[in-house]
Amino acid sequence: MVAAREGRIEIEGWRVRKDGSRFWANVVISPIHGEGGEVQGFVKVTRDLTERRRIEQQLKDGEERLRLMIESVKDYAIFLLDPQGRVTSWNPGAERMKGYAAEEIIGQHFSRFYPAEDASSGKAARELEIAASTGHFEEEGWRVRKDGSRFWASVVLSAVHNPAGELIGFTKITRDMTERRRAAEELAERSRQQFAVSELGLHALQTPEPQVVMEAAIRIVRETLQVDDVRFLDPAETPPASANTVVIHATEENARPFGALAAMSQRPLSPNDISFLEAVANVVAAAIVRTGIEEQLRVAERRTIEERGRTEQAEAALRERDEFISVDAHELRTPLTALQLKLQGLERGLAATDARKFQRLEGAVRQTERLSRLIDRLLDVFRIAQGRLELSPEEFDLAVLVRQVADDFREPAAQARAPLQLELADKAGGSWDRLRIEQLLVNLLSNAVKYGAGKPVSVKLEVEKDRVRLTVRDQGIGIAADDVGRIFGRFQRAASIRNYGGLGLGLFITRHIVEAHRGTITVASSVGEGSTFSIELPRFSLTPAASLDKTGRARA
Repeated sequence: MVAAREGRIEIEGWRVRKDGSRFWANVVISPIHGEGGEVQGFVKVTRDLTERRRIEQQLKDGEERLRLMIESVKDYAIFLLDPQGRVTSWNPGAERMKGYAAEEIIGQHFSRFYPAEDASSGKAARELEIAASTGHFEEEGWRVRKDGSRFWASVVLSAVHNPAGELIGFTKITRDMTERRRAAEELAERSRQQFAVSELGLHALQTPEPQVVMEAAIRIVRETLQVDDVRFLDPAETPPASANTVVIHATEENARPFGALAAMSQRPLSPNDISFLEAVANVVAAAIVRTGIEEQLRVAERRTIEERGRTEQAEAALRERDEFISVDAHELRTPLTALQLKLQGLERGLAATDARKFQRLEGAVRQTERLSRLIDRLLDVFRIAQGRLELSPEEFDLAVLVRQVADDFREPAAQARAPLQLELADKAGGSWDRLRIEQLLVNLLSNAVKYGAGKPVSVKLEVEKDRVRLTVRDQGIGIAADDVGRIFGRFQRAASIRNYGGLGLGLFITRHIVEAHRGTITVASSVGEGSTFSIELPRFSLTPAASLDKTGRARA
């Protein structure tokens, strides 16, 4: 009827074949008129459009999936621009990142997202030109949110062309990289600070005058923290109100602090900056202690010379000492090994003649031994920073080594009223660097005895197929929760330096020894309840060397 009335009708719809299958048809019906204009019949033309409909449906489904995918992305801003740079689409990620709702920004030029100085310089237009000519533009830079705040963005701008090759717009994908940039800058700054402290430590080892070390410390703090006013304060001096101050603690227990290191800054210093100041202060304290040791040696020399001739036994001891000094006098101050040998010679000479002088010299020997361990640890820190912590693996029984090191600690542990309790596997063979593993054991047992508060220390060694687990547990002062995450860092300490000596290098070195063996180290601790250090090492991840010269290596 419609075809007769209107002269033609065209429709699309499902049709059925003889075999019952359906196809999508385009149908055109036209009337046939007689000589008098009456409708004598109709012409019907049918085309099978099933394949075209399938393709169109696929395209429609693909577009819908793409739309849903883009709308589901929350961490990226994905939107379209027309050829002039105006926004034509806006996904939820863009709204979340930039703060604009779709109705606020569609139709606006994308230069709105740029800082004022970039927008006025035509930066947005240049980016469109590059993308249009090369097909792609990519950069990282500052962008601006609706509220005016800035964020560091990774931007990819791509040209979109139609089948005829004509430019119809651009796609723009933006990612907020502010946190990654901040973390990278913080890591770089921390590395720069740690390297500066290492340089100062090595300089302190080579320089006998503490004043020279203090001047170098001031220069390094100024350059590293970018502050103009850095000074050392006497113990009784009141810091300026604007100063960031760390105490330079003496290494002896209950001794008065040497003073304070103060940095005046217009900006607030971060926790990393304060840790850097503390590390610098520790290096300065070590330099001052070394000067005190050398002064003690000079005093001991003068007193020994004055007493020469009092008794035959004393004269023999003095001659032995003078002969020793005459051979190595030019090395009396440096290197450190010569200083230790001289102190040990004096100690043997006075052991049976003057208990009081022997006691003072014994203290000096302890100071040089502590400084020797500090040098070893600083050199290990330097090797670690340079990636030169070398290993000499060999096959041995770790249970035997643990028992040997524990036997070495029996006497100091008994003196500290912290007896060692061992629970070791019968055999724990594997391939490791023997001296480095021994160094690791010494560090852990030293800490356990030092901080164990006079209570038993337990050492447990277990074997699990291709791994071993070593656990060292004390029942002492423990570690605060806020400090657990940093004790393996360089120059980091959980206990007060006033009550417990050291520069905080033992656990740092221990962690790197474990990691060099492809193992892991963890700690569980509560204040007042002690600490448990757990180390897991693969048994045969390192190939033993056929023959390596291991001379010249010592415990840290």
